[in-house]
Amino acid sequence: MVYGGKPSTGCQTCRKRRIKCDETRPHCKACVRTGRSCPGYPHPLDVVLRDQVAFHRKKRDTPSTVSTQPSPAPITLNDAFSDSSSNAGTPSGPLLHSPQVPRGLFLSTEDTVTSMFFNSFIYSPRDPLILQGFMDILPDVFFYTQPESPLHVGTLAVSFFSVAAWTGNRAFLQSAEQLFVKALAKTRKALQGDISQNVDDILMAILLLSTYEEFCAMKEGRQPTRTHLRGAVALVNSKSPAQRSSILSLTLEIAVQVQLVKSSKGLAYPTMPSPSAWSVSPEAPQAATSQLWMATSELASLRQAWDQFNYEGVHDIREIHEFLTRAYCLDATLEAWTYALPAHWKPVPATWIPQSVRRAGMYKNRCDCYPDMWVAGTWNFYRDSRIVVQNIIRCCLALLPGGAPEQIQATIDLTYKLALDMCATVPYILGSQTMSAHVGQEKIEYPEADGRRVTPAHHQTASLIGGWVVSSHLANVQLFCRSEELNAWIEEQKERVLRIYTFGRQHV
Repeated sequence: MVYGGKPSTGCQTCRKRRIKCDETRPHCKACVRTGRSCPGYPHPLDVVLRDQVAFHRKKRDTPSTVSTQPSPAPITLNDAFSDSSSNAGTPSGPLLHSPQVPRGLFLSTEDTVTSMFFNSFIYSPRDPLILQGFMDILPDVFFYTQPESPLHVGTLAVSFFSVAAWTGNRAFLQSAEQLFVKALAKTRKALQGDISQNVDDILMAILLLSTYEEFCAMKEGRQPTRTHLRGAVALVNSKSPAQRSSILSLTLEIAVQVQLVKSSKGLAYPTMPSPSAWSVSPEAPQAATSQLWMATSELASLRQAWDQFNYEGVHDIREIHEFLTRAYCLDATLEAWTYALPAHWKPVPATWIPQSVRRAGMYKNRCDCYPDMWVAGTWNFYRDSRIVVQNIIRCCLALLPGGAPEQIQATIDLTYKLALDMCATVPYILGSQTMSAHVGQEKIEYPEADGRRVTPAHHQTASLIGGWVVSSHLANVQLFCRSEELNAWIEEQKERVLRIYTFGRQHV
């Protein structure tokens, strides 16, 4: 049924049967109960731009009543997804280059933005061995949270920032900044009260503030300050054993651990103390991401100890050998992770690369294809971790008498190979994209390999999320690789990501 209100977000099967869809992920209960195939759910952009022909047919056949009274001006699709600073009536992006959306179709801006963020960042199709940590549970927690709570406002801040980056809407970016300040104030106030009953909600709100901080750092071309991550560690340390027993609590603590590992990758900023005790991961043990998180759990403490060792400046031979042993053991654990991966996770060299992809950016003519973008990102998390460990090994070897030149060269060679493998994911993840998706994601081309065709899901997700996945690792490669040519190429790709995420900037 076509109507002039909020469009249906249910699955296509339920819409054809004209029944209410409960929208359970990944398959609705109505389809599962009746043995039907559930096709999944439309992307928010597809939802808001539903079939206008059917709408106009209904409008033509239904008498309309013209009101002479002025009414409030609710947010329309034109207002929500066009640049508020552009000339009135001027379309912006593919959302508006079809006939104008009817004025009768009104959407809540917050509902539209959070729905777009959840469907693009969290509900996007991905390999079943991929887990997103606390982001996987955020939509359900957000649905039950109280409006104006730190968690609610923090989710809105991250959602508005992401959609601002995807669409180039400057009004959304301004809203994100205001929401972040509001979420920060509410979180501080919550921490001053009794947090015994809502400590997990506050911890998730702090993780969202940390996520926002990461996004802003990338936008401004700087290293994140990790202020909120420090607060998350302090909050984990303050929790009682009873407060650490729920699945939600364990999931959030693992999220803090993963963020700490990520903070150990770059040497441009110091590491921070780890929680006094790590929880056992509640995630499915067969998930490749969980196994990698467990394998890298030692990295944060190793980096912290290594920084302290260098700061003291007293290089005792025995301690150097201890660091070398720890680093070699961690490196072996990381390498072993790759042997347990299923065959379809292994990268495959591209057999067809469009010229547009080559022009956008390839290094040494390398391009590998993966099952999906999230698998490629997980591989890069592994490579990034090994590069850090190899750097510690190289520094330890250089401090030993004799210098071990052959072993040092082996670490340099392995670091360069891991860096090349990371660079080879960029053409696959970003394709030919050089500007924001609102310019037209249907024009973006991607490489392919035999048996690895580009899927509609990759077109949908990579054009919005790909830049986040790429940028989180490229900066660290520059810190450890000494190739000027490689570092220059990485700098070009970082600028490319900033062009993709316009943040309201005008294209030139």
